[in-house]
Amino acid sequence: MELRELISFYHVARVRSVSKAARTLELGQPTVTTHLRKLEDEFGITLFDRIKRPIQLTSEGITLLELVTPVVNSIDALKTQMDYAERRGSFVVGAYPDLVTHHLPAGIQKFREEYPDVRIRLLARSYNPLIQLVRSGEIDLAFCSSPPIDDSALEFKELFKYNTILLTPPGHELLNGQQVGLDEIAAFPLILPAPESQLRQRVEQAFKSHGLTPDVVLALDDTESMKRYVEIGMGIGIGSDFTLHSEDHHRFGVVRLDHLFPSSVIGVCTLKGKFAGQAVRNFIEMMSDQIRGFHAELWSWEEENEARTRLAEVGSKDD
Repeated sequence: MELRELISFYHVARVRSVSKAARTLELGQPTVTTHLRKLEDEFGITLFDRIKRPIQLTSEGITLLELVTPVVNSIDALKTQMDYAERRGSFVVGAYPDLVTHHLPAGIQKFREEYPDVRIRLLARSYNPLIQLVRSGEIDLAFCSSPPIDDSALEFKELFKYNTILLTPPGHELLNGQQVGLDEIAAFPLILPAPESQLRQRVEQAFKSHGLTPDVVLALDDTESMKRYVEIGMGIGIGSDFTLHSEDHHRFGVVRLDHLFPSSVIGVCTLKGKFAGQAVRNFIEMMSDQIRGFHAELWSWEEENEARTRLAEVGSKDD
């Protein structure tokens, strides 16, 4: 005997119809009929008089209905309580400042519309602090790059890949369509991410391995601030392509640095074995669907760089 067989019997007995009960349970009519036959075979009884219409309970069926009604009602109450718990609660989410600014708002708005009683606390941090907060259990999940390979305490689910880029003021001399070297970058005042960021560490290691000491004039936690200072000509900046958006197109130039730095990933980082309530699981699923597969479109910047280069060449010939 299985619980689903008792539930099928209960609903058929209440509405005196196999087809109506099947629609209520969102099952096929043959499935409900099979449930009833299994019960009758197991107990060696007949539950319904199927000659009459609508079908009628036998005396054995009446007895079984009286016994199973409290059970089915308790199950319905349990489902209601579980649904209530799913739609309440609180949790803490960490993410890069750039993700908080541009990639999370739409998903969080959608989640809050569906789960208005769930409280979300959001922390904007760079890579190292995020990994430490997840590892200590102080936050429930983080949207960030993958944790160290040898860190067995953390779990990670990839959402999208991203690449490193160079940001320059419009018309900058490095926007010539050629691959840019580290020595060329080091010749200009440089704006970098904060020291705790994974990208900053990779950039510093690359310069160090080539014996270069760049002139770092500014270090910032978020790329939005970096963009502003690049735009006004304080320096050129190294950032990530997932921070680019359509409204940035005419503010500065962009140069790919794929040949200097390997691509990285953004995903969901959690602590292995840490209990995640239904609200947290729902949030991860919804946010993952929202931002999975993001891809920065750089072709428009590249086309503009090439067009400017051609115009500059034509202008120099006319002179």
